[in-house]
Amino acid sequence: MQKQCDLIPLQEPDSGVLYRVVIDRRIQLASLLPSFLCLDAPLVALGWSVAVTFHSGSSTDTSIPKLLVLFFGVWSVYLADRIYDSYRLREVKDLTSRHQFAVRFRPLLWTLLAATATISVSRLLNIKDPPYLYKGVILAAATAVYFAVFRLVPKPWCRWIPGKEIVISLCFAFGVMLTADTASLTILNGILALGLAGICLYNCLIISYSESAFDGQHDPQAFYALHPELPPPAWPGWVSGISGCLVFLIDEDLIVGSSLLISSVALYYLSRSIDRNKPAPFVQAAADAILLLPWPIVILIVLIF
Repeated sequence: MQKQCDLIPLQEPDSGVLYRVVIDRRIQLASLLPSFLCLDAPLVALGWSVAVTFHSGSSTDTSIPKLLVLFFGVWSVYLADRIYDSYRLREVKDLTSRHQFAVRFRPLLWTLLAATATISVSRLLNIKDPPYLYKGVILAAATAVYFAVFRLVPKPWCRWIPGKEIVISLCFAFGVMLTADTASLTILNGILALGLAGICLYNCLIISYSESAFDGQHDPQAFYALHPELPPPAWPGWVSGISGCLVFLIDEDLIVGSSLLISSVALYYLSRSIDRNKPAPFVQAAADAILLLPWPIVILIVLIF
């Protein structure tokens, strides 16, 4: 969130210029609101889960309760993470926009956390599917390990690979596959899981690259905080893009295959447009918005077919 002095010229503007500045500021705030409320991650997870559910042909009756658990569960996890940061970074002056919002509106985030956690647990208790519940416990344990190792430990222990980002990506892929009832061990599911992990990893590394200066001081576990001299990432995009092509060729799937391929290309161009000498508050929001691509593709396919 830019300061008002950065948005409004120092000279006395005419009424038309001032009006446009106010409108631009409101548009900025509206575009960043999902990120401020930690809604981007659950919407992304839900979108890819819906796409994979369509791909697998899973029953709607069994999928909807699991989709609700995923959405509110992911939302509550990200709210908890942001609230933790709001206490940890409350004395820092050069906060990102989303962290400034978290510090200022912490009671709102606490309220949302209580509501989302309650809804997630209540929905989970209504699901009578032991294999799903067992695998869900594994996913919850992996998430707890992530917090313990990468959020609560102040010093980095995994220096030469993006360990933090890889764990997030694996949890994302496993959560999507579990929710869509596609967690069985088949070649196609393996390719699909690799593509999902790849696209999430690409997203995480682009955000880390764009915020390397901030992370270097306040999040030393982030990969580019340790290696700010490295160029923007590319290889996760190749992994997800090739996986998307294979899914399309093997299963003739338009939704997941095209989503993986197009998202990979879009993230590549975003990563090449980042100027770290001029930090922009929209890189994180833009990277997450790209991963919302399955939503319009699913809607378009449903309307056409």
